[in-house]
Amino acid sequence: MSARCLSFSLVCWLGILQVPPAQASESAEEIVGWLQEYIQIDTTNPPGGERAATDYLAAILEREGIASRVFESPEGRASLYARLEAPGGPRPAIVLLHHVDVVAAGDDWAVEPFSGRRWRDKVWGRGALDVKGLGIAQLAAVLDLKRTGGTRGRDVILLAVADEEAGGGQGARWLLEAHPELFEGVEGVLNEGGSNRVLNDRLIWWGIEVTQKRPLWLRVTASGRGGHASGLHPHSATHKLVAGLARLLERPMTFRVTDAARMYLGTLARLEGGRAEEIYRLIEAGDGDELPNLPMAPGLPVYFLDTIQVTEIRNARGSNVVSPEAVANIDMRLLPDTDSGALLAEVRELLGEDLEIEVLLEAPEAPASPRDHPIYLALEEALSVRAPVVPTFISGTTDSRFFRQRGIPAYGFSPFGVNARDMHGIHGKDEAVPIDAFLRGVENLRRFLRIYAGVTD
Repeated sequence: MSARCLSFSLVCWLGILQVPPAQASESAEEIVGWLQEYIQIDTTNPPGGERAATDYLAAILEREGIASRVFESPEGRASLYARLEAPGGPRPAIVLLHHVDVVAAGDDWAVEPFSGRRWRDKVWGRGALDVKGLGIAQLAAVLDLKRTGGTRGRDVILLAVADEEAGGGQGARWLLEAHPELFEGVEGVLNEGGSNRVLNDRLIWWGIEVTQKRPLWLRVTASGRGGHASGLHPHSATHKLVAGLARLLERPMTFRVTDAARMYLGTLARLEGGRAEEIYRLIEAGDGDELPNLPMAPGLPVYFLDTIQVTEIRNARGSNVVSPEAVANIDMRLLPDTDSGALLAEVRELLGEDLEIEVLLEAPEAPASPRDHPIYLALEEALSVRAPVVPTFISGTTDSRFFRQRGIPAYGFSPFGVNARDMHGIHGKDEAVPIDAFLRGVENLRRFLRIYAGVTD
């Protein structure tokens, strides 16, 4: 998932809190070792290859006496499901969700990207933050809950899914459609997508994602007569495609203030000092065809716009060949309440009737997850002793949308207080998680889960 951290700068609130040191734990080294080994399993998507990773998790669960099942989609993509039932269950349940697959590593890493190397007080490798680190922290919290004993009032489901980085069609979406019985009694989901504010290694606030923008991915294909590039081919496939894309990118962007933006940015304005006036002006501005002429920090416009990004253009015939076909991929991110049908009709008109448009990924509208839900309240209780908890709206996309579309509240949470320098490794090179921050994150999840499950002696 993308856009895990805020890209715009906000002045910190007056009550800055230092993140406390990680609690000592006899299993700390073991948990770090699990993360290293999990990273070493290459689950680059495509093709995914998640089965080796789900088998690895299943083996740890089995040693701890927790049964699990691995489900494979029609394309052979593996997802793991394990349910820790409360005594006298079944009871209402939470899903601890993370995805097993990772994006391609790319080149120029300081370490081998699937080494899981421990170096400079960090664990390095693709997935350390996105999101195998979260998966291992969830695993450790579930095992801690089982070992704790006592009475629990809720079930806990550990769910490790395939294919999130390519849209989730062979992972969370397929599992919900093919095996709805697995989610009986589920009252909510805790997933990736949280966006914490860390300044100079100090945690300023926890961002709990309650809503997100919606993906609309398109493949656009142009066709024409091929030939030698030395000839005159003004109506070639490539020219048609470029002309259509130019019309699309010249489309005026419409500024809209949604309920999601008011909720998120309004909460931040109450916490932030120097930027409060700027934020209030934006969320009080009227809707219009263009961005208002107001000061706006980098990264802020995405909360008011449907964005269009051409991500790929392909013409594989060579520089001196006029290809009979040219293809582009477009990544659009829609505000939560955008009419996707109307926008798609406008896009078709701008691209022109000569171009073929295929919808690769779309998401219907879904309600924001409520703040009076037991999961959100338990997060507030577990985390607010260290910093305020803020309901956030993110521009990225996660598997949480599949649950919200079915009326199941979902929350994005990163238990790790990681600074912006380390967050830059997500989908980039040199991805790494500081070991101290990782172990603190494990403790944060343990604390939350005990509160949510209602553990009593």
